[in-house]
Amino acid sequence: MHRIYFCGLLFLSLGLSLVSCGGKKTKFSKSELKWLDVYSIGDTIIFKSENGELDSSFIIKKEIFYPEYNPIEVHDKYLPQWGIIWYKNKKLEYHPDGYQMIEIIKKHPQNKTLLTIDYLYGSALILDITSEMDKLKVGKIFEFDTYHPNAASSQPKKIFWHEDFGIIRYITHNNIVWNRINLPGL
Repeated sequence: MHRIYFCGLLFLSLGLSLVSCGGKKTKFSKSELKWLDVYSIGDTIIFKSENGELDSSFIIKKEIFYPEYNPIEVHDKYLPQWGIIWYKNKKLEYHPDGYQMIEIIKKHPQNKTLLTIDYLYGSALILDITSEMDKLKVGKIFEFDTYHPNAASSQPKKIFWHEDFGIIRYITHNNIVWNRINLPGL
């Protein structure tokens, strides 16, 4: 009986210590929030190809949240903050109701902030924006290589992101350049 009681107390105290010492919430910095703040729900992003074709995307949802804390399987001592921007585009054949354009996850207060840019199934993953972004930036523009050997010819192989306007250009795998034509202030 004492043995069962002792084991129960041991598991209870272990569980309480995991919950009480873990789950400290991370918080996006101002520079990290810029990745989400370039778009608002209802924004329309219009691109024109060098062949004169038009294409539009619509921002349909913007979320900033914390997942449910899971210290054993998923989370360390910090509860990550997540930010996601959802969009719709007629070219999203596998996701007609919308897809994630931007996903940012802050796993640690000082570093380990993950960023995913995904546009028309061309995807770039940056494992830590605190240490990896400078080599991708020229002026205010980041160039993301989204090349994939099995990509469709219409999928982006390069995405150009302006820190104030978001995606401003992309080049498809068949080397067609698409430029955004409705930038704010133009």
